Amino acid sequence: MLALFGFILLLTNGVFSDWTPVVRDQAIPLDLTRNWLQVRTDSLSGRIRWMTGREDTKNVGKMMVWLSSRGMRYIIEGCTFPPQWFPVQPDIPADKILIWEFVKTRTSMEVYCNGVEVLNYRFADSNRPYCQQVWGEAENSGQIVFSPRDSASKYYDQSGEIVE
Repeated sequence: MLALFGFILLLTNGVFSDWTPVVRDQAIPLDLTRNWLQVRTDSLSGRIRWMTGREDTKNVGKMMVWLSSRGMRYIIEGCTFPPQWFPVQPDIPADKILIWEFVKTRTSMEVYCNGVEVLNYRFADSNRPYCQQVWGEAENSGQIVFSPRDSASKYYDQSGEIVE
């Protein structure tokens, strides 16, 4: 059992991941209903900012993470505003490498940092109808784009499959 946990931890920390350098403002085919998105950064300041949408739309939803040594905050556009503090703040390792995992299901956005769940946001908990409409509908996930305003993302990986 411990060996299996170690293997899962290695996968989570990106050892076996296929990291691709982030190119901003370029569409990346990714179905967030089937695959999670991993983003690697070595920065404790700046923003991780990506958009999701279908090929026939400019963008549908934006996910933003603000990195700071004082704490990490997020916005799920259409669901949360102003920026919210993550309920669980990630520990900062000595090498400052943070591996963020974004797992979108039909009901929630789960965010992990270095293997620890820092957010499990249920779309139904939002008082904005746009939230469930955009983020909860499976057909709205055909691609992602890292925003030109993203200043922290270095690499991404999209190889993990979501099992609901």
